Amino acid sequence: MKRVVARGVHQLPVGSHAYLVDGDEGVTLVDTGLPGHVDVVIDTLAHIGRTPQDVTAVLITHAHSDHTGSAAAVRSATGAPVSMSARDAVVARGEAGTEDPPLLQRLGPLSSVASRMLPEADPVVVDHEVSEGERTGLPEEWFVVATPGHTSGHVSYLLDRMGGLLFAGDAAMVDRHGRVGRGWVNAGSAAVDASIHKLAQLHFRAAYFGHGGFLSNDAAAAFRRYAAGLG
Repeated sequence: MKRVVARGVHQLPVGSHAYLVDGDEGVTLVDTGLPGHVDVVIDTLAHIGRTPQDVTAVLITHAHSDHTGSAAAVRSATGAPVSMSARDAVVARGEAGTEDPPLLQRLGPLSSVASRMLPEADPVVVDHEVSEGERTGLPEEWFVVATPGHTSGHVSYLLDRMGGLLFAGDAAMVDRHGRVGRGWVNAGSAAVDASIHKLAQLHFRAAYFGHGGFLSNDAAAAFRRYAAGLG
């Protein structure tokens, strides 16, 4: 079910969570879900009084098919440029193999069987390769935070609006008690923990994730509580 998680922020059920963010300068889409979900994006745009041509940017957190699966179709339908990290862009373009999600890595010998069960995303043109500290291709008020771990090129996006809105992709998750952690999408790794620790140093009010719930208030504090336990 589509839901409004903040003023102008719409969470889309597309196999993972994608987010339509409405603003004065147009609409930004963060991630696109599994293949075959472009209609969810188009229907949500119509519901909020927007058209596909109002989408000005598609920001991808990482190159797993539950996040990039509908990117090519969305780009075709909206004409909006697609942005993601250079490391994961080679995967999204079909130039390199997909990194297995940490969840599959934990399966050991069964991981190759499980990975073949995941739907493949169509290759997508990546218009902008984004990196932390650079603003090329990003809409106004959006910033990139490099958060490797879930994939080598995973990035999160921070929107400087309403006290700060973090779109963390699969860099972390939050449980039903409001506790931030690696979540079931990640294996225990120094890289994942380092990225969560890095996010804990930032200022943001709310945090939205690729799976599970979200935090609407004091989100940075929840990250800091997890990071404090890392030493």
